[in-house]
Amino acid sequence: MTRRLAVGYLAAQAVAVPLWWAALEVSPGFRSWFELGDPAVLQSFLWPDIGFALASGAAAVLARRPAGLVLAAVTLGAVGYSTVMTFGHVLASGSGALGAVAMTLATLGTLASLQRLRREDGS
Repeated sequence: MTRRLAVGYLAAQAVAVPLWWAALEVSPGFRSWFELGDPAVLQSFLWPDIGFALASGAAAVLARRPAGLVLAAVTLGAVGYSTVMTFGHVLASGSGALGAVAMTLATLGTLASLQRLRREDGS
């Protein structure tokens, strides 16, 4: 992964997360693909997702500074935790597997971006 791709991924993620939530709000059919049993469970991820989207965007903007590396690590922690929680809900409810796949991809993309930024930083 190039540095440009890593920064681009973090920026794209920062935009994609709020757009995904907007799509969930306006399209019940789309939302149904991601429900985790009780609708309140999926809704409980809204503010943590907004937080990790903000961290991801800030990491992209500050990618050439030490703070960018820290923010990319914070993003990885947040998205990783959300991924584990999503898998837990999928296993408990039997629904929402598409969300678990999406979260896994987000975790892997964030990890790859962080690793690329770390190589550049020398950490």
